[in-house]
Amino acid sequence: GWSTTAFMLSVLGAAGGLLVALSIKYGDSILKTLAVTGAILLSSLLDHYLLAGPLTPIMVIAGAQVVIAICNYTFDLTPVETKPSPSSDNTKEMTPLVKQDSKV
Repeated sequence: GWSTTAFMLSVLGAAGGLLVALSIKYGDSILKTLAVTGAILLSSLLDHYLLAGPLTPIMVIAGAQVVIAICNYTFDLTPVETKPSPSSDNTKEMTPLVKQDSKV
């Protein structure tokens, strides 16, 4: 005897759990934080439009800040400095920093 609302809430909860598991596996800490805040924003909007929950001006301002932060992180145009990979013809054996005795 599940209602459609209860079924949809359980499906959304399961999908949220899968998204959290994927973000933990593949994301870094900043991305995880942005994903959680984005999920809270989406939940708030769905709560307001589907269940007539409250949506205060403070929540709208916070939601706008989350969207701006996600866009700033996603579309960051800062150049990334790449280090050149060692070439195959320049393979010298490294000398140890500390000389170890062979007698133990």
